[in-house]
Amino acid sequence: MPSTQRISRLHATDVPWRYYDLAKSRVRIHEPPAPDEVCLWLVPSEFRFASASNIGNWLSQSERKRARLHPNSALGRRFSVARATLRLVLSHMLDCEPHEVGVDDEPDERIVVTHPNVKDAIHVDVAYSGIWIVIAVASARIGLGLTVEPAGAHDAAARQAMWDEAARIGGTRAARGAAGEEVGRPDWHGMTLPMPGGICGVLVVDKPVARVQAFGWERPLEGEDSAVAS
Repeated sequence: MPSTQRISRLHATDVPWRYYDLAKSRVRIHEPPAPDEVCLWLVPSEFRFASASNIGNWLSQSERKRARLHPNSALGRRFSVARATLRLVLSHMLDCEPHEVGVDDEPDERIVVTHPNVKDAIHVDVAYSGIWIVIAVASARIGLGLTVEPAGAHDAAARQAMWDEAARIGGTRAARGAAGEEVGRPDWHGMTLPMPGGICGVLVVDKPVARVQAFGWERPLEGEDSAVAS
C-alpha cells in the first residue's frame, strides 16, 4: 500500500495545468478524462450552481437524508453541494442528466460511479477542508489527502510533515480496491494542489499525469509554478 511505498512528487514543470474560471466555464468537461489526465474542481460550500432545487432533484433519497440528519448543518450542506457538483460534472462527461448518474458509497468512503455510458473506469474522490470541497476525476486510481497547517508551523520541516501526512492520506484512499481492500501498486505519484489558506492538498495517482484540467483554482503568477505542484 502507498503508506509503505515511496510516493514521488510531481512538479509544475512536469504537469501542465489548464485553468478554468469556475463560474464562466460552468464546470464542464464533455468527455471522461484521458488515461494520463486528471480533472480537478475546487468548489466552495456555497457554490451557486448547486442550488437548493438542484440538490433536491439530483441527490438520492438516502443522500438527502444523510445531509439532513448531519449533526452539523453546515457540514450537511457541504456534503449536499459536493454530491450535487459531482453529479453535474459527471453528467457532462457522460452526456446525461445529473440525476441519472449513479453515485454509490462503498466502505472506506470509496465512491463508485455507474451509468450505461461509462465504458472504461472512472475513478472519483472527494475531500473536504473548511468551506472547501475538492473533487478529482480520472481514469487512473486516485486519492485526495488534505491537511491543515498548525498555528505557527511555517518552517520547511513543518511543511514537509504536512505534505507527508496529506500524501499518506491520499495514498491510503487511492489504494482502496474494488472490494474495499487496499491494492498495491509499484509506483505512486503525489501532486501538490494549490489550496487556499493554510491547507496542504496532495492528489495521489497510480499512473503518471501528463495534464490537469483545473476548475476553480486561481492561475498562479509567473514564477510561482512551484506552488502548483512541487
